[in-house]
Amino acid sequence: MQFCPKCGGIMMPAGRSDGKIMLKCTRCGHEMVVEAAAVSRDFVIETRVPQEERVITTSRVSSGGRRRARDLEEWEQEREEYREILLEQLQQELEGGEE
Repeated sequence: MQFCPKCGGIMMPAGRSDGKIMLKCTRCGHEMVVEAAAVSRDFVIETRVPQEERVITTSRVSSGGRRRARDLEEWEQEREEYREILLEQLQQELEGGEE
């Protein structure tokens, strides 16, 4: 890892040609060319967040509880109403198609 001679910022690879590497400062933008052998091949940027600053997020998919009996009765009534409407519409289509 190399540091900028002007401001002390980290020099990151910005390009490569003819066995030379262009390094650019992340702070001031100063550029310099160095031999490829003089620069380590792997740059690893790692950020660590302290345990107390970490945020854990979760989402609730379902409540997991059973429906109340009243809800089940209402659902059954709605289903029966939809069934009756569907049968009426089907009967109207069949009767209309025969004429």
